[in-house]
Amino acid sequence: MASLFGIQFGSKFPSTKQYEASIDKGRADYEKFINFESSELLKRYEELDGLIHSGDFENKVRELKNARYKDTPQWRQLDQYRVLKSASDIKTYLKFAKAGKLERMQQVAKSDTYKDYLDLKKFVNSAEFHSAKSKKDFKQSEAYAKNESYKALAKSSDIKFYLATEKKQDYKTVLKLANSERLKSFFELEAIVQTPEFVEHKSFMEDKKRFAKSNEAHLIKEFEGLKKNEEIKWYHTTKKKNPFQELHKWQVTFEDDFDAITLDNSKWMTGYYWGKALMNDTYVPAGEKQFFRDDNIELRDSIARIHTRNESVKGKSWDLEHGFTTRRFDYTSGLISTGQSFRQKYGKFEAKVKFSASYPLLNAFWMAGEKMTPHLDIFKSSSKNGKSVECGVHMEEKGKIVKSTRKVSGAKFNNGFFIYSCEWSPESIVWKINGQEVARESGHIPSEPMYLSFCTILPENPDAGSLPAMMEIDWVRCFKKVSE
Repeated sequence: MASLFGIQFGSKFPSTKQYEASIDKGRADYEKFINFESSELLKRYEELDGLIHSGDFENKVRELKNARYKDTPQWRQLDQYRVLKSASDIKTYLKFAKAGKLERMQQVAKSDTYKDYLDLKKFVNSAEFHSAKSKKDFKQSEAYAKNESYKALAKSSDIKFYLATEKKQDYKTVLKLANSERLKSFFELEAIVQTPEFVEHKSFMEDKKRFAKSNEAHLIKEFEGLKKNEEIKWYHTTKKKNPFQELHKWQVTFEDDFDAITLDNSKWMTGYYWGKALMNDTYVPAGEKQFFRDDNIELRDSIARIHTRNESVKGKSWDLEHGFTTRRFDYTSGLISTGQSFRQKYGKFEAKVKFSASYPLLNAFWMAGEKMTPHLDIFKSSSKNGKSVECGVHMEEKGKIVKSTRKVSGAKFNNGFFIYSCEWSPESIVWKINGQEVARESGHIPSEPMYLSFCTILPENPDAGSLPAMMEIDWVRCFKKVSE
């Protein structure tokens, strides 16, 4: 059962150049957006954004701007230190120690001389000494010798210094303060206030420009600079607009821009797939007037060209009655397909194509599976004047071939590039030209993987002078739907 509908669009479709530019810009912007999402620049911006707008950071900034040094623990430590340092007893201690008197007193007190002095002093003040002194032979006695030693030691400078100093009030003050918690606190505070960190903090807190010099100010300045960065501004503007919803849905599965010198044999085969699969050779059906030759496929200026020429060659032909036979052809053309490299069920399939001549030349971008059906025409030229193309699907249902095709007119299709696409899902097939929907099918939907083919064939002999002709393919892209 066939259905045929004519679709008019006025004078023309959207400009191929502008539509392709929008596609390329969208893809380039999307790639730029995805790459920028993982960039170190954006990572740093988001890190600073989170830090600077955190409560802890805001409190720190507020503290730096408003805090007084007198309100800090460091100021209280410095104040306590100054109070202690100005106290009379601490001043006396420090003066006494600075003059070296404390150290000398300690050295004398620990010396053997002072120990001997104390022992002798104790002896000359004893009853034993006084008893010995009253005897006639005193000067020859040991007691006398000890008394002389005692008098000699008492005249030594260290003992005289010690005896004189220990009677003074400042030494008594020093003794009273030594080993006290008060003196210990003073020295602990002195050690703290003299550290580089404490001095630096004091200088920082007393600096009226301290916030401008702080690490927090530097971080804010860095963040404000990043906010003005053109790439970051573009990223946030783009993210807000969210223009990539459609691109997010699709993942590239196959593409070729034909930038190489020759056709990429890892992607493309030449000739009908069934001939290569069955006998590793090229053939055409009996009804076709051309034969396919590899020489008719040329890559030039990043475009794949399929040439159709008026030339005589021999090649294989196939029909139901005689099978494969060799015959002479008066015309040659070319075919490329992904029959041996790429097949896909469902997705988006598109190509930028131009053909120079139409009927009876049939230029086509089509898809097929392991057999002749299902067969999906993304486009084929169908009119003598090139002002219409045909799209549709051919299915086998209950042993019969069912066609559902659409004739699309409204533009001069030959001699101009157009972007032909097909979005195929389990629910529908949607055909588009330059992004504009031209047909939709929801009743006959293939459900097996299919491969891509591009070719020009001659179902009839062309008029004299109509050859050579050329079909040009600028690029091909296939996508699959990304799971959501």
